[in-house]
Amino acid sequence: MAEAAPYPVTFDAAYPERLIRWKTLLRIFLAIPVLVFWVAVSGAAQAVVLASWLAILVRGRMPRWLFDFQVALYRWANRAVSYLLLLTDRYPPFEGDWVISYDVRYPERLARWKLLFWKVITAIPHLVIVAILLVTALIVTVIAWFFILIAGRYPRGLYDYVTGVMRWSARVNAYVLSLTDEYPPFNLSADAGPAGSDAYLISSILGFLLAGGAIAGSVVAVLMVGMELEVELSYQRLQAETPAPTAEMGGVRVTLLSATDPLLEDETLLEPDPGRRLVMFRFTIANDSWRDVKVRESDFKLRDQEGEKYEPELVIVAGHAAPQKVEQDQTATVKVVFELAEGVAPTELKFTPSFAFRKAVKYVFR
Repeated sequence: MAEAAPYPVTFDAAYPERLIRWKTLLRIFLAIPVLVFWVAVSGAAQAVVLASWLAILVRGRMPRWLFDFQVALYRWANRAVSYLLLLTDRYPPFEGDWVISYDVRYPERLARWKLLFWKVITAIPHLVIVAILLVTALIVTVIAWFFILIAGRYPRGLYDYVTGVMRWSARVNAYVLSLTDEYPPFNLSADAGPAGSDAYLISSILGFLLAGGAIAGSVVAVLMVGMELEVELSYQRLQAETPAPTAEMGGVRVTLLSATDPLLEDETLLEPDPGRRLVMFRFTIANDSWRDVKVRESDFKLRDQEGEKYEPELVIVAGHAAPQKVEQDQTATVKVVFELAEGVAPTELKFTPSFAFRKAVKYVFR
């Protein structure tokens, strides 16, 4: 049986027998110029990608000079990342041969219909796996950092693993960016060829399922963001300390207990401006969720009969000025003080907490 042709994207690293300890210790500082340069050219890189896609759409191929420019750019980017991941202590050059090699075989033709959307969908399983692998590669790099500082060398097994992760990532990036139409293998090896038709079919199905799930989740999230619970109640009864119905918000129970209008001067240190008065609303917030929740002044808004909106003058959470956390399995009393003009009545009080995905409860006063 004939052996499969190697994948058209290659990445390799020459294993260093020894690494300089002080360069490893100070790597994050030594790499600052590399990071600055990459930020400076990232905008140009995006423009080149868009130009390449346009050329593929129009001509079904990428001009060789544009292809070579992208390959050179990503070659340097891979060298820079390899330097950050301690695969070498030699500073990444802009051109010429080096200990880290990256190359892509030029494709004479590229499929227009695969451009962008199809490739992103079919690459989703790869992208998920690469994200996990990159996290593990960072953990391995931290472990290797200590090995190098102690022994002056990178353990070969760890080195080969990080190199393999870089190789996998380079293949997937080249595929998504349309430097090649060959589907990447699910493999860390340098000798692996393009993925077989079965892997391609399964990945395409999984990609569409995951993309559909992500879109559905986004729609649900958008709908949740727009959700608002409206509660109608009598303002006079609220002043008589008849509480509003309890609202459930992300595992937190919120109850508007009472309104004090006007708030007497001996009940607060605040003093209203001439022709204005203070109004205080009292809540309880019972946190039955799995996390601490934070209450902020910006969570509360008041509107009067003239349509004017008010920000709180003061929010007190369990005796302390906001922002304050309400811990798990705790209940806190919250006092919210507004300053209104004399003669106007509150008509709407809205509480939009950050802990409930911006879900709001709006109290409408009759």
